[in-house]
Amino acid sequence: MDPDDSDYQTSVPDGDECNSEMKHATDRDSGQSVLLGEDDYEAQEVSEGFASSQSPRKRSAENDDRPRPFKRQRSHLNAAYLDLLNRDIDDAAHRVCLEEEIDLPDSQLGLTYWSSVEKKQFFEALSRLGKHDLPGVAQRIGTKSAIEVKHYLRVLHEAVVARRSTDGQSYLAPAEYPAAVEHTPPCCHAQEEAADEVSLRQEGRESQREQEKWQGYWDITPEVAAELGRKHKEDGPAKLAFSKLFRVPQWLELSDRLFMNSSIPGSNWRNIDSRPPSIWATTLADFHSLALSITARLVLTTLFVSMSRIRAKSRFEPNVRKTVQKQDVEAAIASLGLSHNARDWWRKSARRMQLDVYENPPAHDQGQHQDELAGETEEEEPMSYDEVEAELADEASHRSINIDSNTEGVKQELQFTDAAEESGVDGDSDGKGEPDDQEKRAVTREINEVLWYSAVGIRDLQSTRRALKLRVETERRQERHADAVDEYASQAAEADMWALLQKAPPTQRPRLPNPARSAEARRSKIDVESLYPMNKMWADDLEYQAEWETLPTTVDAASDDDDDGDE
Repeated sequence: MDPDDSDYQTSVPDGDECNSEMKHATDRDSGQSVLLGEDDYEAQEVSEGFASSQSPRKRSAENDDRPRPFKRQRSHLNAAYLDLLNRDIDDAAHRVCLEEEIDLPDSQLGLTYWSSVEKKQFFEALSRLGKHDLPGVAQRIGTKSAIEVKHYLRVLHEAVVARRSTDGQSYLAPAEYPAAVEHTPPCCHAQEEAADEVSLRQEGRESQREQEKWQGYWDITPEVAAELGRKHKEDGPAKLAFSKLFRVPQWLELSDRLFMNSSIPGSNWRNIDSRPPSIWATTLADFHSLALSITARLVLTTLFVSMSRIRAKSRFEPNVRKTVQKQDVEAAIASLGLSHNARDWWRKSARRMQLDVYENPPAHDQGQHQDELAGETEEEEPMSYDEVEAELADEASHRSINIDSNTEGVKQELQFTDAAEESGVDGDSDGKGEPDDQEKRAVTREINEVLWYSAVGIRDLQSTRRALKLRVETERRQERHADAVDEYASQAAEADMWALLQKAPPTQRPRLPNPARSAEARRSKIDVESLYPMNKMWADDLEYQAEWETLPTTVDAASDDDDDGDE
């Protein structure tokens, strides 16, 4: 969901959400719709209307009464969860998350003045894009150029270098870097239930709006698509212009067999609803407008390219033909940043959508389950994604053999490497043993990795091993402490989420101690990379160049000689 043109932002006013009143406001300038609340009676009325409007077109439940494990279920609307959703939508729409109040005073660096808001936007963009994407960071800020962003980064970098040269210690320990919190599956399931209620209410409101706009054609089901195909031949409704451009039944077939037919149960429509896939008329209308817009841009760009070519040739050939050629269209496509075709996209669609592709599809009627035939016939195994892509690319069959042979070679090499490690002093054949022994073997593996497989060329000496062992043990201790801090933060965040959902966890987890008071929380100035030089600051060796300095120079030497002769 793109938050810039989202229609899912919702909010509930203070008070009981069950007694609140639904209001729907549409901002035509921003393209966003805001659902301010919903009465339970009205929600039930909308849901019944939605079901009644679909009942003549959907298949009978008697034909397919399987349980749908991923079907959304109605529950109680949680106002706190709705507010959290709205805040996340706002943060995503503005591409900034400023929940933590950090005191960043205004300051002036050289001739550039940085306000507190600009600094917050700067560090927010820096955390998302990195320090090497200067144009992206400047675009996120909006009021600073790439040169000013580069200057600010240079000042910060010089301050870090000066601190490390005197103190030799980083500002932050590994545990102080914030990591994403993790929620347990029961907590995620409870969040899904709250999200289902919000989405069902929003969908009910949107379906009511679609019905008012498109009447009986608001939801294009296979039956409605067939009806539109018949009416198209009889000059159907002018309001449904997309039916004259698109083959709507083929769109639904693509959704049925490709886009919504994943081998993953949660992404397969048969595990979500008994009704086959359908498309709202507004969606097809948007695609129709997009197709017209892209076609118009392509035609205008092609005409511009062809006219430029004809104008340039007419200086030397007065009788040049004024026609549009194939290379004009190709140049226009390249200038617009479009693809010449979608063959590669379709070729990789099976891998991207996790489809099961068969060379000879299983023979069973639609609506009959595969498990009914499991005992009678042995079904064929699905093709691998490499085989599917090779077939669609119309490549030779030996290519798949080469791929398999290369894969086997890699596997054999990895097995040989594992065997060599197991035969050494750091062998870990079964992975079992005391925790202290496992830790010693892990430290030894990392030491051997630095000495044997790195490109720094450190000699394998006893003194080097002792220095490496001290640094590896220190880093692993800091990593364990960081993992403990992350686990503690995840438990606290999950407790807050359970409180927000107004539910109790099915099982109470033991409360973790605060890792900030542990012995592993102390800082350290040594690390593995301090033993050998590594150019971590590779960008320091690069000099900034303005855009005009990177333009190619196309001045011919002959023209320079002519200029010298004229003088």
